[in-house]
Amino acid sequence: MRKQHLLVLATVLSAILTGCTGGDNKDQALNDPDSVHSIAGQKDDVRSLAITDHNFQAIQQITFTKTINKSSDNPEIPVEYAEHGTIEMIVRAIRNAVQLPGILNTAAADYDMILASEQEQYALQLWINESSEQAMIMDKRDTHTGFTLTKESTAELKKLMFTESGFKTLKFNAERSTTGDLVAKPIGLPENNYSLSGGPTVEMKGGMYHTVQLFYGDHNAINALVAHDSSTDKVNVVWSDELHSSNNGWNNAFMSSYNLLIPWDEEHLLFLESELTEEAGQYHLSAYNIVTGATERLREDFWPLTQEYDYIYKYQWNADKQQLFLQSYLGNVWIFDLKTGEDDIHLLKYPVIPHSTTGAPSLFLSPTFERFVHDDESGQLTFFNNKGVPLHAVALRADQYVPSEKIKWNPAGTIAWMDQAANEHNRVLDIDIDYLKIAPQEIRFFDPDGLPIASVQAEEGREAAVEVAGWKDANIAVMKSYTLEPASTDYAVPQAKDVYYFLYDVKNNKKGSFSSESLPPNTTIRVDRQEGDNGNKENIIVSRKEITYKARK
Repeated sequence: MRKQHLLVLATVLSAILTGCTGGDNKDQALNDPDSVHSIAGQKDDVRSLAITDHNFQAIQQITFTKTINKSSDNPEIPVEYAEHGTIEMIVRAIRNAVQLPGILNTAAADYDMILASEQEQYALQLWINESSEQAMIMDKRDTHTGFTLTKESTAELKKLMFTESGFKTLKFNAERSTTGDLVAKPIGLPENNYSLSGGPTVEMKGGMYHTVQLFYGDHNAINALVAHDSSTDKVNVVWSDELHSSNNGWNNAFMSSYNLLIPWDEEHLLFLESELTEEAGQYHLSAYNIVTGATERLREDFWPLTQEYDYIYKYQWNADKQQLFLQSYLGNVWIFDLKTGEDDIHLLKYPVIPHSTTGAPSLFLSPTFERFVHDDESGQLTFFNNKGVPLHAVALRADQYVPSEKIKWNPAGTIAWMDQAANEHNRVLDIDIDYLKIAPQEIRFFDPDGLPIASVQAEEGREAAVEVAGWKDANIAVMKSYTLEPASTDYAVPQAKDVYYFLYDVKNNKKGSFSSESLPPNTTIRVDRQEGDNGNKENIIVSRKEITYKARK
């Protein structure tokens, strides 16, 4: 599961380039990292921040970059101001700031702030939020000396940064571009003070439905279900909810839950409906009726939030059985049966493996939802039935690589398997923060209860590899055999060569004679979890500032 990715208005700039502190330095290059300005100066007996009239006239852009409340799900978006009156107001606020006494030891600033002309840049830190009476700034070259802005300047700056005049609720204005595409933008928000992110999309009865998240102001986020009828130029928000503070216990859940949208039947879409207050809230599993526009709560207030923040880490939908599987980061597992109403719920029992960012996969569900395997980091994987009863355990060898998707299943849910290989770096085919893909040397097959059935070894040689590429039926696996061609550079990954495919009868432990350089016909291809589709991204493109509905050809 890729991160998908949760949104903050701005984040830290990767580097601060340039400027000079005196007349002798005026000709220094813009990209000299050692020439960042110190803005602190002297005025009588009180130090104040000062920019000369000459430098004030030269400032062309001021950038605010948020430095707190960041997460892996939020993009790094600086907020830029280039209008003359706005620049004049900000510089005036800086020039009127007064030094605080003593040497300060402060908490992290809310924003980094860059004042830039064509030849110079000034780097400051800013402490301000929507409840501030007097903001504080610091020169980045003197982080023990703080300066307070006046109350009047603070109010002006808050109005600029946090007040969205004319914005009461999320609505979109849509217009056709010169290419015929329909482009929708939020109404009532300046473009430098919001960011959009898109979730899954579903096409039903001629309408396009998709989820978006809009982030604006200090920490205001809106999750919304958006509808567009391709026969019109209208874009409607059919459901939305808003989060006003990162201190709300539902912050993490809210920032990720817009990524769930599932077609239930011909008229209904499943989604997670939040109902937030200023400090708390509830979550419901709900269905939106695309014909009547009504929202029905199927499982009301189903998510008991613990004292720790939580969010939905993984979900899976079985359309034939009308079952929805959800796993939260803290280990809540729900299997909602929308056909019979007989749900299987396991609260705080199967947590995600902790990681520096979002976590690593820990629960591997069969397509039938009748079994799942959990990794509790004990050195073994345990098979469970859907009632949470443990069946059998499979040991993990310490000297073997196992991919992050440790257990995989055939489409029928009757056979599970594990890839493994010697713990050697040249067998890593793909890797990121919580994902590992390897070139296996051995495939171990298990029945649904975790009992071993058979195993397949790669051909002899350190470079040989074998993996399950797909399935012909419930018992016949399509195996891919290949050798590894060493990586050409230190940063590249090894490539597969001499590829061929063969059939393997798992239940009878028999290798078939078929071999080819391409997959056999009628193969159900094994899709790597990194390649999963999150909806129709060709017809709807959500960028940071707008939604584009591509013209039909």
